[in-house]
Amino acid sequence: MLTAFDTVLTLTFHGTSPASRSVQEVAVGVLILFVAGFCLFTIARPRKQSKPLRHTPAHLLPPIIDIPASEIFSSPQKAYESALKNHGPVIGVWRKGRLEYIVNEEYTKEVLSNDQDFSFERGTASALNLEFIIPLSKGKFFKDVHMMVTGGIIPRMEKIVDQIFPTFKRQARGIVKDSQLSGNDVDLFAHLHRCIAEAMLITIVGEKYVSDRTLQVTEETAHAIATMTGIYQNLSPFARTFPKTWKVITWARLVVKVIIFQYCRVIVPIIWREICGRKYRPLNSRLSEYTGEEERHDEPLVHYIARMYTDSQGHVSILSAMWVSTLVLAFIFASVHQTAAVAVWVVFELSIRKEYLASVQEELSAVADGIDSSGVHKLTYDALRRSTVLDSFIREVLRTKGDTLSAARETVRDVSLAGYTIPEGSFVSPMATLTHRSRTLYGEKAAEFDPNRWLEGPASSTIDPGYLPFGFGRWACPGRILAVTEIKMIVLTLLAISVPEVEGGEYIVVDPMNVTSVPPVGRLLLHPLNPKPNNN
Repeated sequence: MLTAFDTVLTLTFHGTSPASRSVQEVAVGVLILFVAGFCLFTIARPRKQSKPLRHTPAHLLPPIIDIPASEIFSSPQKAYESALKNHGPVIGVWRKGRLEYIVNEEYTKEVLSNDQDFSFERGTASALNLEFIIPLSKGKFFKDVHMMVTGGIIPRMEKIVDQIFPTFKRQARGIVKDSQLSGNDVDLFAHLHRCIAEAMLITIVGEKYVSDRTLQVTEETAHAIATMTGIYQNLSPFARTFPKTWKVITWARLVVKVIIFQYCRVIVPIIWREICGRKYRPLNSRLSEYTGEEERHDEPLVHYIARMYTDSQGHVSILSAMWVSTLVLAFIFASVHQTAAVAVWVVFELSIRKEYLASVQEELSAVADGIDSSGVHKLTYDALRRSTVLDSFIREVLRTKGDTLSAARETVRDVSLAGYTIPEGSFVSPMATLTHRSRTLYGEKAAEFDPNRWLEGPASSTIDPGYLPFGFGRWACPGRILAVTEIKMIVLTLLAISVPEVEGGEYIVVDPMNVTSVPPVGRLLLHPLNPKPNNN
């Protein structure tokens, strides 16, 4: 075992300097422990439901409904809603080797807001194949991610937009130009994935570290984490049939190929250079003498994360530096893949609902802070916040695109719900489409697409019990403001120079079970606008 580990280190760090090599060795060690812990946890742990099911009387359990896998993955909305209508309001369904409990809209708020009985951390970790992260981080992982975003991103939104908007503008020009020259459709998800990866790399470590190599690694890391967390698992018959085997194989392959040989070799040394060798003011301290340089709103995110873990002397230990690298991994996944996927939904919906294009374009001219030398609109964070027409459209897309089981919780004890007992350790998820299209909440026209219903608010990033794209309760997505802001930049930079069109006015929903994270597919055409006046 030691020989194999030494071999990996030798191959990984050949040609690196001794200073960075020691840090990278620690990185590999920690990450190998991560994957080893994952494999052992996945293989060795007993089925969670086995013990509670033996001790809970059968008549107290929710009914277990047999829904064929073909129906679950091809038409989940119809299958689950029909089962809930006939057997609800709480049912159990086996999916990918796990018994899951599904609740209708009547109990959505209770499940998502009752933190005493339903654990966000355990439910989300289970949904993302990250069960091992809870004991490994002593339950702090999701709390740390939440603190990182709410403290390191949200207060700095104005400056972040100033830093990354040029990236969105340049990338938009590039994709429209490529479409015009080739005359073909464009791979919007690939374009947005790269665009957001560059923007987040600037946000995390600063523009000086953006290069073809770091950008490639950031992209591949985001894709690898998305794969490891099971986002594409529904698309593989093998993964659906043998979920545990698939998890072990996928994690082992991607941790070695991407996390160790790319992320640890390229991104981790950058993080190390940025946070080690300088002193920071701890977040809970008011004394400025701890800082090697004053806190600024334009500093990279990694500096803020360092302040979360600095000791009383203002230094960050090696182990803390490695945990910072782990949090950066989480941020890359959430901010790149998820935002790109949702942005594709918004652009495609706007492309096939052309009656809304003119109003969004008019709003762009109204809110923009002038036009730059290249004839492109300037957009600040304040301008983006004032784009309420687009914001209303985004909210309606997120409400109606067909989310099914997009939020997850796990019971921390035997829980009574709707006259049934849900055993401790059970995976519970509300049926989101029933909430989003509830006539009680949205009236008789609840199923109709109508962005105008949101023109007077609330904003697309505002959560409530009837709107679940960003979750609900104290664990609602902390990065939703950044995500919506990026989506607005994507849409407006494209509309400033082109008219999008989905060929045939139709797209394909690749994974009806996971529309939240898997974007639709279609032939997107971008027809360039002529910025020059017609002299004829």
